Amino acid sequence: MIYDIAIIGGTLPSLISSIKLSEKLKVCIIDINQEIGFPTNFPGIIENEKLLDEFLPEKEKLYIKKNKYGYGLRSEWLMKYLTHNAAKNGVDILNRTRVSNIFYDELFNIEVIGGGPKNNTINSKIILDETDRIYLAPGDKEHTIPKLNKLILSIEVLQKEYFVGTIPILNSKNIFDYILKIDRDDELTEFWFDQEPSKEINWIEVKNCLSFSNIEDLTIDKHIEMSNSIVESVLKLLT
Repeated sequence: MIYDIAIIGGTLPSLISSIKLSEKLKVCIIDINQEIGFPTNFPGIIENEKLLDEFLPEKEKLYIKKNKYGYGLRSEWLMKYLTHNAAKNGVDILNRTRVSNIFYDELFNIEVIGGGPKNNTINSKIILDETDRIYLAPGDKEHTIPKLNKLILSIEVLQKEYFVGTIPILNSKNIFDYILKIDRDDELTEFWFDQEPSKEINWIEVKNCLSFSNIEDLTIDKHIEMSNSIVESVLKLLT
């Protein structure tokens, strides 16, 4: 099996890109985690929810709720349905798989540990490196990817660490100093902070994650825009 593109890192832009590219190309996604998008590292907020129609017929299952600056939704479920749709479109998804080495000889030979073929090598014409944007728990092993090859694509975006807490909407009234407050239709509110609040709050779920530094870039719209750039770059290289 020779892939047109191997995507290393299951992220929101890489999933959307894989669905679009799979219409013309053979695509695989190599992800180090047990399940793509659990947990997510982007806020569940989209300004133009109609953008989802192109690749996500299940969007009504995302607990979408109108907010002041867009629509709130469950980001983990967005990733879940995108992963299912990518697989339906013929994208090969290798979870719990780590890239240990890459060398180039007319094609990329990607050596992997975990999933993948029996010989532990995947061949691809080009690579998309999304490893800077995947969620990694402290102490997790990382992919090994060389940076100096024009056929290894990556989009560099400044990132910073955030604290994220989720709480029932009914208990969200007296929380302040947040960057984002996102109400969802599952009666939960997702808060994003620069750092963990000093005030004790009975969160039902918390996480620390890296995401885009620019607050205006934290929307799902921005990730879709990024995926469009990826698709354009890939098709330009392969045609």
